Amino acid sequence: MEFNNNASDVKKERKFPFLKKLEIMIEDAKQEDAKKTKMKRVHKKGSSQIAKKMGEEAVEMVIASEQDNDINFLEESADVFFYYLMALHDRGYELKDVLEILKKRHK
Repeated sequence: MEFNNNASDVKKERKFPFLKKLEIMIEDAKQEDAKKTKMKRVHKKGSSQIAKKMGEEAVEMVIASEQDNDINFLEESADVFFYYLMALHDRGYELKDVLEILKKRHK
C-alpha cells in the first residue's frame, strides 16, 4: 500500500481536513530523516510500545467514561485515537482501510 502524502488530499477532505493532515504527519514521522517530534519518538519505540501506550490510554479513557467530566473523557479519547492511528500507520495502513471494513459490515 502506498500512502499518498499530497497536500491536495488535505483540501479534498472537506469535513475533517485535519485528520488527513494528521495521517500525513504520522507517515512523515516514519521517515529516517524526519525532524524530531513526538510522533517520531513514538514511531522509533516500535510496534509493541505503540500498542502498550494505546492500551494505557484506552484504560484511562474507560475510567474517564465512568466519571462526570466530559472534557477529560474527550481528552483521553483523543489520546486513544492518536495512538490508534500510530498503530495503523506502523503496520502500513490508514484509517480509510478500517473505514472500508466498517462500511462493508454496515451496508
